[in-house]
Amino acid sequence: MWGIVARFEERVTGDTSARAAWQAGQSSMRRAEGRAQAVRSTVLANALALVHFDDDTDVRDLARLREELGLGNVVTLQDELLAPVDDEPGRPLTTRLVRVLGQRAWGDAARTPGRLTAEVPALAELCGEAALRLMMVDDGDDTPAAPLGSERALVKVFGKGDLELWRRLVTAALADPWAGRTDEMLGLLDPERRPGEHAAVSALADLARRMAEEDERRAVADHIRTTIAGTGLTQRQFATLVGTSPSRLSTYVTGSVTPSAAMLLRINRMAKRARTLPRRGHADEPV
Repeated sequence: MWGIVARFEERVTGDTSARAAWQAGQSSMRRAEGRAQAVRSTVLANALALVHFDDDTDVRDLARLREELGLGNVVTLQDELLAPVDDEPGRPLTTRLVRVLGQRAWGDAARTPGRLTAEVPALAELCGEAALRLMMVDDGDDTPAAPLGSERALVKVFGKGDLELWRRLVTAALADPWAGRTDEMLGLLDPERRPGEHAAVSALADLARRMAEEDERRAVADHIRTTIAGTGLTQRQFATLVGTSPSRLSTYVTGSVTPSAAMLLRINRMAKRARTLPRRGHADEPV
């Protein structure tokens, strides 16, 4: 795919550490058929290239992978494919990948004129979201992270922390995205003296809230879909019942639009009424 594997294999010939990680990753990779196998090799090559070489081309390759596969799928594969060759405490290889991406998103590489991620903000945002999503992968560790009570403690987490610690902190942020751990951390950081750290925590807060909103939209859409199905009416019939158009109701059902609180109350109220009334057919369509 796009020569990513070939370019990486050319570079590893002179790097013993990168070559060993690539060989170990290839050996432990769960075999798949055709394109699926090519995708797995490509994602592994790109992840290792970012860790060992951190070249602008590797960031652009990550963007191509995001467009082709979706960032969530890319990150899930990165974690899965790196895990067998990164099974030491703290996951040092994946920790390095998060650090590289974080530097590209919020560190010097995002603020230095002439650097790719300083000149192309969209790529800096991509690196930041990839780093955060890697820290959001569920590794089954339910150990709560200790609260951080000072800027010094928080900066130490950035400088000397590892993936396992970061995941515990991120899990706490995800559990309370509206007024929780991220707000406490932002309050500890001076944005003038700690611009990178402040930007990273702000990005975490934004992503956690965006993900929570997406979950809420899906939950509302699922509720509306189930509610309409329980009435036995078609969507067109139900739209007439609640005083909206079939196309507008369809946006509520798919989750592309979230109804107002008043409309949601009306949907629930009219669905309850429809379930208790005798069925009446419409002239133009069967009930």
